[in-house]
Amino acid sequence: MMTERCPVFDVWIHPRNIHLLTSIIEAYEGLGVVSTEDPHLAHVRIAAAPGCEGELLDILRSEQERLGIRSIRTSGPLQ
Repeated sequence: MMTERCPVFDVWIHPRNIHLLTSIIEAYEGLGVVSTEDPHLAHVRIAAAPGCEGELLDILRSEQERLGIRSIRTSGPLQ
């Protein structure tokens, strides 16, 4: 049985907007899971559901200015 790995995205955002980003992603049920890696650096990691990475990136790009997203990087699949 072949299982797909969750693609992971590292995002650096304005610190006050971490909660808002989490709420936005959670509003899209099953899209992904957000975890805060370093609250002081405002670094969050998002594990996207397999096949949903395009939708996730579209959302992040559309909210980039409003949330103060400074950087989005793909860090590979979640093991």
